Amino acid sequence: MRYMYLFGTAYLKVVFSRFAVTVSLLLGFLASVSAVLASPVGGPDMQFFVVRSGQPGCEPTCPEWISAEGAIARDSPARLKKLLKTIGERRLPIVVTSPGGDIDAALALGRLIRERKLDVAVGKTRFAGCQPQQKDCHENDGKGARYIGVAYSAGAYCASACPLMLGGGARRVVSQWAYLGVHQVTTVYVTIQTRYREQYRVVNGKKKVTSKKVISRKNAGSHKTYEMTKAMERQLAVYLSEMGIGRTVVDLMKVTPVADMRKIEPVAMLEMKLITQLGGVELLTSNDVCKTVPAAANCRVFVMSDLKRR
Repeated sequence: MRYMYLFGTAYLKVVFSRFAVTVSLLLGFLASVSAVLASPVGGPDMQFFVVRSGQPGCEPTCPEWISAEGAIARDSPARLKKLLKTIGERRLPIVVTSPGGDIDAALALGRLIRERKLDVAVGKTRFAGCQPQQKDCHENDGKGARYIGVAYSAGAYCASACPLMLGGGARRVVSQWAYLGVHQVTTVYVTIQTRYREQYRVVNGKKKVTSKKVISRKNAGSHKTYEMTKAMERQLAVYLSEMGIGRTVVDLMKVTPVADMRKIEPVAMLEMKLITQLGGVELLTSNDVCKTVPAAANCRVFVMSDLKRR
């Protein structure tokens, strides 16, 4: 029996046969992964909910929207995609408030929003009756929707990576009472040590892997950088060009330190085409959008039978 070493770990088993050798090994290696954040934000991750307007007098045709509030996380695009699947081809505007988060996720959200031709407005949602964090709530039973609320602009914000998500909107609306800001990116490099067991056969002097299984992973350290790389700059410039937005957004990010935040003024938002219209979130969510002919795409008729079933 021979013993060999690879990365300081001995072979576990060597079985000889006339024509081949089957070997099982335990290997260890380090791999680096990175997350690019427009800001290392805290707070809850972004949640998505379909909300029906609770403004008086909208029945039987009421506007609906998607509330998107919280930090942009890696799984945020998957969460939005899951919700969009439940509403089919309906085009509901997104009302967003976010401190920022993962840039790759923000770009994925923006592309998903543009693919579905959805409008986006910076705003908040005040829920009536059942709240998103409540379980087994029946207060809205019989009212036509699980979540009912009112959207508003005052105090809403879209900062850090959030404007990249906003950029995906077919129609992009921000009020002078809302806040829009950007700054430099933070790249977090995390080193992961992975150990796995590999089996292979040596046939006629050639190695053929027959199985490979990860048995453990652990964090081996991390470090951060606070400056946009050339590759990231190109990636953002390409994305903004796709969305029809000027690269001034990138320039502002580069010259604004991570610890600071550059507020983008309303006139500048329009000039760089980051928004298509200056105005409140009610442009997309008020009862008036359902009184036009034809009514807006996010309007839904709730007949009495629907209300009784719900």
